[in-house]
Amino acid sequence: MLTVSAADALRARFLQSRFGVDAITERLGPEAVAALGRNSTIPARRALAGARDPLATLIRLWLLQQPVSQAAAVAALGELAPLDALLERDGDEVRARVDIRPYAVEGLLDGWICSDLIPTLDGRNGATRPDFVLGLSPASTTLAQLTIRRPVGSALDLGTGCGVQSLHLAASADRVVATDLNPRAIALASVTALLNDVSLDLRLGSLYEPVA
Repeated sequence: MLTVSAADALRARFLQSRFGVDAITERLGPEAVAALGRNSTIPARRALAGARDPLATLIRLWLLQQPVSQAAAVAALGELAPLDALLERDGDEVRARVDIRPYAVEGLLDGWICSDLIPTLDGRNGATRPDFVLGLSPASTTLAQLTIRRPVGSALDLGTGCGVQSLHLAASADRVVATDLNPRAIALASVTALLNDVSLDLRLGSLYEPVA
């Protein structure tokens, strides 16, 4: 879905615009961030009212799932063509095809997760695609907190989904193999890996079959 060079350029833009957990919390305020956790964008939209800087554009595009002007998207992201797998262009408007959101664990991780767009944002009841890939959830963060961390030679992420567990494993494992039955999960996990400059051995297949 994304070339290495496009991922490197996108990561550089994210860093330049401070598209990260701390800067977003500072910009929107804790109440708006908490509302986003409940899939409500209204407080965040109010906090960004009138703002046209790159960070505001990235928040609108990915966290609020709102269209932005092509001029604003170019100012925030640079050339858009290499990002066609992530963005949809319609006339002067640019929309996100996937969800990309900052993810941080103090002292361990500070990066981004790629998954499918949230279908229930602001009370919507959007239909999910058959190969829908879930993003960050209470289950995934709880599992990350419960997993024992110690240096290992190799680790397996079984059913990787968006790749969040693999990011954690890569911090303590020399090699991470990630499997999933869903081809779209493999594709989006590859974006997660590229954005975080992490090397993953991604394999398509059911359960332990890809590592038999």
